[in-house]
Amino acid sequence: MAMRQTSTQDETVLVEDLLRNCQGLLKELEDFRTFLVQQKKDRTVEIRQFKNSVQSELKSLAKLSNADPTADRTIHTLRSSNFPFYNAVWEAAKRSTGLLAFNKRFYWDLHPSSRIKGNGKLRRRSALVDIVTQNGEEWVKVSTVTETRLLFEKAKAGWEGADSSSESAGDGTRKVNGIDHADGLSEDSDGDDGIGLVKLAEELERASMTVRVKYKHPKVRFVLPKIVEGKVPEVDDILDGIRETGATVQCANDLDVTNGIPTSSIETDNTKGTESSTSTTVTGSPAPPTDPTHLSTTFYHLLINDFATFTPTLNIDCTILLALVSDLSHARIHPEPWFHRAIKRQIELEAKDQLLPNSLWPAMGGRELVCTVEAAKRMREIVGLIGTPAEKVRTGLLMGDDGGGKTSGELVREFGEVSEYQVPEDWRLPIRVVAGDVDLGGLPAVAEKVAEQITAINRSVFLYGWANGITTISSNRTVTRLIETIVEEHRTSEDDRGPDIWLCPTARSLVGKEKGRKD
Repeated sequence: MAMRQTSTQDETVLVEDLLRNCQGLLKELEDFRTFLVQQKKDRTVEIRQFKNSVQSELKSLAKLSNADPTADRTIHTLRSSNFPFYNAVWEAAKRSTGLLAFNKRFYWDLHPSSRIKGNGKLRRRSALVDIVTQNGEEWVKVSTVTETRLLFEKAKAGWEGADSSSESAGDGTRKVNGIDHADGLSEDSDGDDGIGLVKLAEELERASMTVRVKYKHPKVRFVLPKIVEGKVPEVDDILDGIRETGATVQCANDLDVTNGIPTSSIETDNTKGTESSTSTTVTGSPAPPTDPTHLSTTFYHLLINDFATFTPTLNIDCTILLALVSDLSHARIHPEPWFHRAIKRQIELEAKDQLLPNSLWPAMGGRELVCTVEAAKRMREIVGLIGTPAEKVRTGLLMGDDGGGKTSGELVREFGEVSEYQVPEDWRLPIRVVAGDVDLGGLPAVAEKVAEQITAINRSVFLYGWANGITTISSNRTVTRLIETIVEEHRTSEDDRGPDIWLCPTARSLVGKEKGRKD
């Protein structure tokens, strides 16, 4: 049967469709960028490089719209357009939560490879991740490879589909589906061929072993929107090869194409007022639309939700106790000449982004709040020494100094009288004080190293949260990073986990007193 000749009309329609769809994709990315700015999250998501790539593709398509549609060069350029891939990446991103970055490269060798490139420079081996999601805990790789292409590459490489097992070859390689795969990974993989996909999965596995997020290695997920699993056994063999590396695989039959947000990614927000039409999200902004087809709904679920994994009880560090009562957190403070520069900086930060309404209160939500005896004691000492009258009143309400005679609702209402902000009704006051003594026997062995290198008050706070399996809220970045470093350097098992700590984005100190002032 003679092949159908490509018509001028066919190519004209193709370029018009590509151009229109690419414009739509760029518009969504621009809308998402605007949304991030509105939510004050534009610095937490790396989107510029991906957006620029789409923009460059749009310019190329615009030039083709004026070219001769029958020219071989025009036809080839149209058929090899990058738009389908960019669109697949964006659709995969919209099915995710906790988006951090696009096009992120990770290296797995700390020392450059001994192989020399043509320009004489040493080459470091790396893997390119299309999407970093789940607050960094998941890497997503997208490929628009077709089943026909996979079959061609498999035949070219001589894969055998009879044996779908994985076994040791005894010579430094391993067999996947009957084919030897060397542990030494390929220098380059284009990621869009059968063997290339498996090699790429191995490279991503190797790179993920050099990264830890919350003490765990990132998980790898492949998204293959043009592959239907269970249709062609030879293709399924390749998918099994990818899974042998520990990666998960999503094919066309796993993707919900009617909705950008799969049911599994929609999480219940436990923060204040989510059942009300005037509720606030984790950033203090109006709640997302309830219509799942609304694009802004997708944008909200793309955002990082730091509070999704919080425990029902939160352990409050001394730094946060002070932030909760500080005048800087509750009123517009006019900078005085005698203020320390750190206080002046905190005043500037508070004017731009209010700490309590936008961070701490949403983080606490309706959760029970506790603090150790040592944290409460240190906070009271500081407030007693330099606190203003209003800060002392807030301290009494926060810690329940009335002796338990008032309900949580009454304490919250009285707290609102000494704050310029509306205090959420579900804030659970008072904070319950607990003993900070911890038996290290129930913790990983590395806990002893941590205990040796931090102060007594920090031991009481962070080891308490660790031993009891509850989230600790702190703005002490130095100690948090120190604990992470100690755990990584002295871990005795891949399963060792440090304390679950949420770092508050910024700190608040007490205003203090002018030198010489006694009241």
